[in-house]
Amino acid sequence: MQPIEALRGRLLDRRREVFRHVSHAEDDLLWLETNVPAELEEEAQEAILAGVLSRLDHRGQQEIHTIDHALILIERGDYGTCEDCGEPIPVERLEALPTATTCILCAEARENATRQRAAS
Repeated sequence: MQPIEALRGRLLDRRREVFRHVSHAEDDLLWLETNVPAELEEEAQEAILAGVLSRLDHRGQQEIHTIDHALILIERGDYGTCEDCGEPIPVERLEALPTATTCILCAEARENATRQRAAS
């Protein structure tokens, strides 16, 4: 099996796993919203749990979007090419982070630019 096909399989497996996780979080949020109101302490605990589940849901949706982007790149034949410099992304980086869209040097440059903007 070619490395890209193996990585595609890993991406699809991870997407299914995250989707299942997000679906469970959404089910839990729906249950909290429709449940009969409890005492104040329990309501506060449910509100905290709802907030955690909501953030988890958002992160999961972001991860699914990132995975989908990588899968689109595979289909277009652009997977493994740095979006910034156009150079090939080393297979070792893709194996460690299958959703990577930049080489290590460009990823570090993006991170440094983000830090500089945050410090300004």
